[in-house]
Amino acid sequence: MSLRSPVQVNNPRGSVIVTQPAIEPVTAAEFKAHVRDDALTDPEALAWVTIARAYIEKMNNLACITQTWRLALDMWPAGKQVWWDGWRQGSRAELYGPASYSAVILPRYPLASIDSVTTYDTADDPTSITVATTFNVDTYRTPGRVTLKSGATWPTALRETNGIEIDYIAGYGSAATDVPTPLRQAILMMAAYIYEHRGDGCTPGDAYKISGAQGLADIYKSKAI
Repeated sequence: MSLRSPVQVNNPRGSVIVTQPAIEPVTAAEFKAHVRDDALTDPEALAWVTIARAYIEKMNNLACITQTWRLALDMWPAGKQVWWDGWRQGSRAELYGPASYSAVILPRYPLASIDSVTTYDTADDPTSITVATTFNVDTYRTPGRVTLKSGATWPTALRETNGIEIDYIAGYGSAATDVPTPLRQAILMMAAYIYEHRGDGCTPGDAYKISGAQGLADIYKSKAI
């Protein structure tokens, strides 16, 4: 009998957006008033806002307005403990360690809900998993997480890469007023800075720092990812 190598918690994963937010947290009118340029069309104004919002969301793993994301995993999580080959039973804590090691972390937050969980076999055939009877969905933590219900087991996923897909909804809400004021202000400040320095070689990274947007957005940055 030999020791089995510890399983890594950091599981190969990838995220893609499925449904874009329907609106921006800052309106075209708010942006035009801030930069004092009424000659801008609404689409032009919103283009600058979108650049800033997308950058701030990416840098902080945030979702401002409600949007749907898909997390793809190669395997379900497991703990770091080294355990003996041949060990076939034991409590979840013994096999997998603390609950934080046996949770799927949803990278974009705040987490609102889980839309679906799908696993794939070696023939790429999908199986839809019933979320309500299999998982606990934690929308309180930042970022949100999914854990197994007591007595449940991780659904079988046999495809070697991206054998698991989790579609989830993240965001503060569907209205601009649902987004915290500091985040809305950060987006406005960054968008205005990029607009005012267009053609000067200003990058989104420069604007994020110099405009003061980073200081406001950092309030909502999770240290847990």
